[in-house]
Amino acid sequence: MEAPIPIIEKPYKKFLEQGIIAVTVVDTVGPLLSRWLHFDYGWFSIISILIYIGVAYLIGRTQDLKTTIYSIIKLSLYDATVGFILSLLLGAYVSGFEKKIYQYGLMGWLIVIILGMGFSVILGLIGYKIARSRKKNQNQ
Repeated sequence: MEAPIPIIEKPYKKFLEQGIIAVTVVDTVGPLLSRWLHFDYGWFSIISILIYIGVAYLIGRTQDLKTTIYSIIKLSLYDATVGFILSLLLGAYVSGFEKKIYQYGLMGWLIVIILGMGFSVILGLIGYKIARSRKKNQNQ
């Protein structure tokens, strides 16, 4: 009888999964709070930015730049698709730029995905740079 092949877990996937959970919580609670308390849902983007930088930092401590950026892009794709749908379904209170994007439907969604991916790369670079500089300082 052959021994089962062990599944090799990639250590950074744990951080990506935690980031997805955190983004899902923000994308679920944010629209409800913005609708109930009547304030712009866009303010929750600050929390999302912190999540993106945090996940990039955690992954960047042990992985290379390519893996970090790809992971953050995956997180942004999830956020731009599932998060956008959740905010629509839960009736997020939006004004200004976000309101116009919501009115464009599918075209607005594509704009959100493209802008989200571009912005996530910048946030991923910031998190990666912080991780590498801290690692460098600890090694000295």
